[in-house]
Amino acid sequence: MHTIPAHIHSTLEQHYGAFLKAFRQKSTAEIEGVVISGSGLNQALEHYPASEVVHAHDIAGFPSPTVQGHSSSIRIITIEGKHVAHFTGRCHLYEGWTMQESLAQIALGRLLGARFAVITNSAGGMFHTYTPGDIMLIEDTLNLMSRPVQRAWLSENAPEKHDYSRRASGETIISQSWRKRIIPELAARSVPFHQGTYVAVTGPTFETPAEARMYRYLGGQAIGMSTAHEAEFANLCGMSVAACSMITNMLPESAAVTVSHDTVLSSASVGAPRVAEFIAAACKTA
Repeated sequence: MHTIPAHIHSTLEQHYGAFLKAFRQKSTAEIEGVVISGSGLNQALEHYPASEVVHAHDIAGFPSPTVQGHSSSIRIITIEGKHVAHFTGRCHLYEGWTMQESLAQIALGRLLGARFAVITNSAGGMFHTYTPGDIMLIEDTLNLMSRPVQRAWLSENAPEKHDYSRRASGETIISQSWRKRIIPELAARSVPFHQGTYVAVTGPTFETPAEARMYRYLGGQAIGMSTAHEAEFANLCGMSVAACSMITNMLPESAAVTVSHDTVLSSASVGAPRVAEFIAAACKTA
């Protein structure tokens, strides 16, 4: 799983090689994994000192987040003995980034040698037992972003007839064996958690009651505006993927309620310690 296919590596170098070259002018760090922080969740990793910090604006053309609660640093830190590149924010599709631009963090991490990705997000809860501040280990994803990973560009350098347009039946994006190793580690740390399906939509609007009912009917337990395409891309690049949602608000199913990005950030400050434990458990078992 950790060996990158030759044609994928060629495509990554073609589309993202300039970012790698620019990063290497700032850092010689070797990494084993990448960690992407969701909205307001940078604080989960503040207590890990960075051996190096590279700012996105120092990498020509590298996408920089514009949303409150996301910053644009790449911190080289060590978590449970694993050297990782911590991206302190992400670029959402609703900000106007192209799909390829929004995947730059995963691509750069893979070119730097990362074999695993730990992806976090802040999400709305759709299950009646969830409350703001809870965390949910993502078992599977439901991509309703209307802009899934366009695989045609991935196959530009692929052998003839190599088709990336569909995934084989039953293939998962989230590493199930890794998730199962994380579970007892979280239990040992006395960290409560849920498990469920993450619904990904483009956003940036919050859901109406009717939409909440529909997404819950489709089988979702949490909903957000990221993660699914990042996880899919990391999987395609040969990386193991673990992901976690921090529940920031509950979706209404019968009446409209006022939800804002400030609500998301406020809840994130409550749930950040649990997210930190998830990241540590994931890195320890990677």
